[in-house]
Amino acid sequence: MTAHEITTSDGMRLAARWWSPRGDGVDGRAAVVVVHGFCGSKDEPAVELVALRQVAAGRHVLTFDLRGHGRSEGETTLGLREGLDVDAAVADARTVADTVVVVGSSMGGVACIEHLAGTAEPGSGARASGAEVRRVAGAAGRADAGVLVATPARWQVPRTARGVLALALTQTRPGRAVAQRHMGTRVAVRPGRGHEPTRRIGEVATPVAVIHGLDDRFVSPAAARSLHGAVPGPRLLDLVAGMGHGFCGPATEPVDAAVDWALAQVAVSRFESGTTPA
Repeated sequence: MTAHEITTSDGMRLAARWWSPRGDGVDGRAAVVVVHGFCGSKDEPAVELVALRQVAAGRHVLTFDLRGHGRSEGETTLGLREGLDVDAAVADARTVADTVVVVGSSMGGVACIEHLAGTAEPGSGARASGAEVRRVAGAAGRADAGVLVATPARWQVPRTARGVLALALTQTRPGRAVAQRHMGTRVAVRPGRGHEPTRRIGEVATPVAVIHGLDDRFVSPAAARSLHGAVPGPRLLDLVAGMGHGFCGPATEPVDAAVDWALAQVAVSRFESGTTPA
C-alpha cells in the first residue's frame, strides 16, 4: 500500500491509497477504483477487503476518501459532486493502466453513475449550487466499465429506522454535527439533486454490473432492477441472497465476478472494434 493524494477539477484534495500487485499473474493493464458509501472511507475493512482481493487477482487498485469523508477536504453532497472525485480517481488510475473499472457502493455507486454518465448540461435538472459546471472531458476521461453495489435508483428515503437516521444526519443541523464528530463525515447544508440515478444511468455507454442484496433493509432490491433495466449497453444483474447493504461479506465474491465480467466485456468490445491495446 502507498499513501497518495488526488486533486479534483474543483480543487478538492482527496486522501487516497494505491494497492499494487506483486509477482506472477500481474495484469498491469487493469486498475480498479473502489468508491465507498456515505460515512465510509478508504480505511474501512470492507473497502480494504475489496482492494485486497482485486490486488490478489493481479490488478492495480486505487481507494480514496470521498469529499467530506475521512482525511479528504470539502463536504459531501451525497453523490452529486462526488462524481468529480471519481473523475479525478479514474484519471489517476489511467496513469498506470489501460483499462479502468469503477466499483461503487451505495452513495459511491451514485457517484460512479455521475462519472460514467459524464457532463450534465446547464438547465438539465442539476439544481445544486454549481452542479451545472460538470465536468469530464468526453468519453475518453471516463472509466471503461462500472460495478454498482447497493445503489439507490431514486431520491427517496426508505421508511425504516436506518432511513430516518440517514435523513437526520443529512438534513438537520444536530444530525450533521453528529456525523462530523462521531463519523468523520462533513455534510453540505441542503445539497442539491440532479436527475435521479435511473435517468443518469441511461446516459452511460459502458458496461455496467448491478449487485444488490436481497436482505438489504436500506435500499430495496427493486432499485437494482430499475437501474439494470435502464442501462443501455452491456449489463449484468446479480441479486444476492443473504447480502445486506453495501460492501459486506456476502458481496465479496459477487463483486469479484462482476469485475471479471466487466473486464471481459471491455476486452470483447475492443477486439471487435480493433482498438485492443498493444
